[in-house]
Amino acid sequence: MGVFRLWAPHRSSIGMCIHSVSVTPGGKMSFGCRRFVVVPVVVAFVLFVGLAALAEPYRDGKFGARLVGRIRERRLERAQLRAQRLQTIASNEAFAADYAMDFRDEMVADTTTTAGDGEEDYSMNVTTTIGVGEEEEVRRPPPLPPALLAALKPSPRRTMFEGKITFRFYHGGNLTKQTTLIEEDRLLNGTGCAADERFALIVHGWRENCYEVPWVLALRDNLHQHRGGCVACMDYSAFSSGGYGGLVGAFRDIRDVLMHFLQQLRYEGVQFGRTFVFGFSFGAQLALDVGSRIGGQELEAIDTCDMAGPGFDSDRAFKVMDFRNAAKNVQCVHTSIDKGTKFPNKCHQNWRMGQCGLRQAAAGPPPLGSHGLCPVFYNLAFKYQFLAQPKPLECVSFGEVATYPRNYRMGYMETRKSEVRGELFAPTSDVFPYTVYTNPYNIFDYGF
Repeated sequence: MGVFRLWAPHRSSIGMCIHSVSVTPGGKMSFGCRRFVVVPVVVAFVLFVGLAALAEPYRDGKFGARLVGRIRERRLERAQLRAQRLQTIASNEAFAADYAMDFRDEMVADTTTTAGDGEEDYSMNVTTTIGVGEEEEVRRPPPLPPALLAALKPSPRRTMFEGKITFRFYHGGNLTKQTTLIEEDRLLNGTGCAADERFALIVHGWRENCYEVPWVLALRDNLHQHRGGCVACMDYSAFSSGGYGGLVGAFRDIRDVLMHFLQQLRYEGVQFGRTFVFGFSFGAQLALDVGSRIGGQELEAIDTCDMAGPGFDSDRAFKVMDFRNAAKNVQCVHTSIDKGTKFPNKCHQNWRMGQCGLRQAAAGPPPLGSHGLCPVFYNLAFKYQFLAQPKPLECVSFGEVATYPRNYRMGYMETRKSEVRGELFAPTSDVFPYTVYTNPYNIFDYGF
């Protein structure tokens, strides 16, 4: 028997086999094939060349350099575009008008409004003709700082908040207007308020509103009776009626709406030096933050009741914040330790009511717990006197204890605030009107 082996390609594109021919003694021939796989040399060569070509830029650093260069070019292009936009805004003399009209693309100048006695005409016209060949330039509002311009740029999210947060205006004790910042009308139009009047703003707290919360209604009446002028209330109940965590998450958006509102009022002629703001709990944080951003002690005064602690005390920026620059005078009243801040030393007058500002003897179920009693005390202080007393021995001071004149009282009615700085202590009782007078001389000066 003889065996003959022949090489022959297999039909497979990647396989080869060895064919063998065998001859038996009887003269018969048999054929066989043993297959084995062979990697094509051409394919291996192409892969080798391709990988070498790709590896060369990485080895030489060319590929990375090109990628980094392209990224830097894109960043430079974006930075240049941002700089051009900011320069355009800063150089646009009519930006204040755009801002006042809620960033509309098309503005319609209100040329029909005429100035009354003692009022300025804040129409969009640059000049007002007062005689033949004579023109008088209309007073413009002060320019907005660049940081504020960037913070108040229009966005869909801000427009959504501005459309749902309402402002209620009261004049002469009556509701005269309810509006939002997306309305195509000036805020003071139809309110009965004059730009040169005193202005007061109320900012409520969590789960509250401007039209049915007792302390808001009482404060509105007290401000009308004892202050006069125009009173407004910021109603953000569309966002404050839900969970507290979501409200804290929307703090910056709600704050920006409040900032926009005050800047719009300034553009319409309202003087910050005659503007008073009161805030309770979450609203206190809003009022103080906006006042601090305005800065320069431009606002006349800010009074707050038990500024919220949860969601703020843990913020490192809040811990080091000083609110004494938010207004000419900042008076902060503290009544609770669980819902109020644990940092009661950030204002000009830091009132710690009841038991060291931590709890109140009259506290009951919500909403009139130690936290909710704060605006109740503040409203009662228009008529009754919560007098400053020496620091109780059991109270730990968080700052400088204030020295104060005789019968110095908490609240709006005190006229000697500029003389007092530091922490003040006023005990409270569990019996209406919750005042405590320990000095017998106070009997002759006690208000009823």
